[in-house]
Amino acid sequence: MSSASSICILGGYGDVGLRVARLLHAQTHARLLLVGRDAKRADTAALSIGPRCRGLALDVHDQDAAARLADAALCINLTEATPPALAADLISNGTHFIDSSASPAYVADLEKTINALPGPRATGVLEAGLAPGLTNLLAARMCERHPDTRSIDILLELGMGVHHGLAATAWTLQALDRTYPMKSDGNWHEIRTGAICRHFTSSTESILGIGFAFSDQRSIARDLDLAGARTFLAISPGWMTTALRWLGRGPLRHVLRRNAMAAARIMQHLPTLGSKGTRLIIEGRNAQGKVTGMHLFSSGPQSDLTAGVIAQLALALMSPSADPRRGLQLLGTFVDPASFAEPM
Repeated sequence: MSSASSICILGGYGDVGLRVARLLHAQTHARLLLVGRDAKRADTAALSIGPRCRGLALDVHDQDAAARLADAALCINLTEATPPALAADLISNGTHFIDSSASPAYVADLEKTINALPGPRATGVLEAGLAPGLTNLLAARMCERHPDTRSIDILLELGMGVHHGLAATAWTLQALDRTYPMKSDGNWHEIRTGAICRHFTSSTESILGIGFAFSDQRSIARDLDLAGARTFLAISPGWMTTALRWLGRGPLRHVLRRNAMAAARIMQHLPTLGSKGTRLIIEGRNAQGKVTGMHLFSSGPQSDLTAGVIAQLALALMSPSADPRRGLQLLGTFVDPASFAEPM
């Protein structure tokens, strides 16, 4: 990567943004730009990273936002407040674009807007994180190793032994009051978060997961041409999964969606509980419903995994030997899941 390269991170002073910035500052010579609406927070965060990092106060809805970011070789978007049109403008002008969003509707809007570009001059990669992201990669590996796989179920278990990022926590609470597209038995359905649940069996326990509004189940079913794909969320300790399911099925879900950020701030001050780690279970089934294979993947906190996927993708896109294809590309074109850990 050239020493003159510049990388901007939208939402750069958030939990994942800071982790990505630290990784890229340590592994590249690029200049880093932490972008957000709060100038003081952006500058303070930049000072904590290192000498090649600075803050930039910017509202992504400003008409001149694309022009102010035009010098960046790569833009990493960590906020769903970013208009899809801004992503398209950046790619049109030659800035690579990475997005980690998990909301199906927002990801679909990004896809539609970027795919409509007549002549993209840079690469765009969406769903670059944990779920979506690493889950997509492991699902693809499942299908490669077990070609008769026709449907995939995914369990994402998050440990509450560490406080998760404010934005991620707020997103989870908001998602309790959302519907999302899910493919099952060859047909697409629009279902509500928490409407379905199932138990997954690990080597030592049975884990309850609730159907959740992650965008990966849409893209996994589409990109791998499967008859079905479902993603479930579990929280450790397990009683918190039951509590989350109860909240999603009652009228409180409307209140939580409207007050998600305030509730997330309160949760940041509560005691931590259970494991600090993250666990994924990827289960494949054939057309007759028989299990074709199962991957168990365990690692550290969700924020570290998300930042690791994004940083590895950023390094690949900025490499002199990067794939020259432009427009939207799949994460698996650039990132190998085995570089994080071999599924157990």
